[in-house]
Amino acid sequence: MIGRAKRLIVVTSRFPFGAQEAYLTAELEELVRYFDRVVVVPVRSPRQPARHRVPDGVEVLAWPLVNASLLRRAAQTVAERPGATIGAIGQLMASRDPGFAKNATVLVKALALAHWAREHRFDHIHAYWMSTPSTVAMVAALASDALWSATAHRWDIYERNAFDVKQRSVSFVRAISDRGERDLRVRMPALNGRIRRLRLGTVVPDRATPPRSDNAEFRIVCPAALVPVKGHKVLFAALARLRRSNVPVRCTLYGAGPMQAELEAEADFLELRDAVRFGGFIARDALHNAYRLGWFEAVVLASRAAGEKMMEGVPSALLEAMALGVPVVATNSGSVGELLDDGCGRLVKPDDAGALAAALLDVYLNPDAARDRAGLAYDRVAARHDVRTQMRELASAFERKGHE
Repeated sequence: MIGRAKRLIVVTSRFPFGAQEAYLTAELEELVRYFDRVVVVPVRSPRQPARHRVPDGVEVLAWPLVNASLLRRAAQTVAERPGATIGAIGQLMASRDPGFAKNATVLVKALALAHWAREHRFDHIHAYWMSTPSTVAMVAALASDALWSATAHRWDIYERNAFDVKQRSVSFVRAISDRGERDLRVRMPALNGRIRRLRLGTVVPDRATPPRSDNAEFRIVCPAALVPVKGHKVLFAALARLRRSNVPVRCTLYGAGPMQAELEAEADFLELRDAVRFGGFIARDALHNAYRLGWFEAVVLASRAAGEKMMEGVPSALLEAMALGVPVVATNSGSVGELLDDGCGRLVKPDDAGALAAALLDVYLNPDAARDRAGLAYDRVAARHDVRTQMRELASAFERKGHE
């Protein structure tokens, strides 16, 4: 059977329930235009309301990892497709790459999804992340005679979850950065021509400049999960330097994570509690509205670069700020340098609080120049990351040609 896929299953990590993967709202909103039916299946579905907006026309299967209903569906898959099921599980068990324990936890869900996909005649399964979401996609596809593909981001490339077997059956792997494409070639050499570099997409509105703030404070925002790779302690050290230079800086942290108590203590130690606000999780649309209203003079990310497990990918937080005309300051971690340079923002070395403070000070002292750079940043995002272009190309990749 040859032709464009008509029904698409998208396997996510937690979207729309987790705090991360906010970019998926924009990408799904475009993808749904190209399919008769799009269904999202988060690998892990917390018992809480969705945090991210689900686009019209996108369905969500909020299944747990296992329950009686899923066990029945999984058993039906084994009974109806014994050869394909044993083959898929056997490949995972034979893998010499990491991931066996994690993959075992999602097998029931994968086999249940195979049954559901056959029942509803879905022909392509796409995973966001090459970790357990791609395990679910691979097993469900092999056991249902669908095709599968995946988007690789950052840490999931270096985790190498069963890459030695996944590279045999995957239709293609999307890399969202040049670095990701290079590293995938090394870690999945059998992919050959099945790597497609399609950058992360974001909504690019008509050009607009946020209004100037008449507030006496220098208000900046750091929209990032409270995890080590985001470098909040380096940011705090930079803020302390600015305060010592009498800059009236006030930084809002939007994000949640396991480091909150530790970072609150660090803010107390540096006497920054009046300069740092822990804002918690914020919905993507609310954050974008804050940008449009001119609440912040700059968006800052202080991401670290300390090996494969401690670096950035392509931060959607920077993309979205650039698309909305807000000046950005970031560290050159992971693939950030592919997105940003000193022509369209301020890019400094990771783990250098002095350089980060100087870059922020430049935005504070020279707001007109910062706004000029923000205009060039908008042009770059519009040319390379417009979600309409990226998703049109991704949709064209979902062609059913049969397993080779």
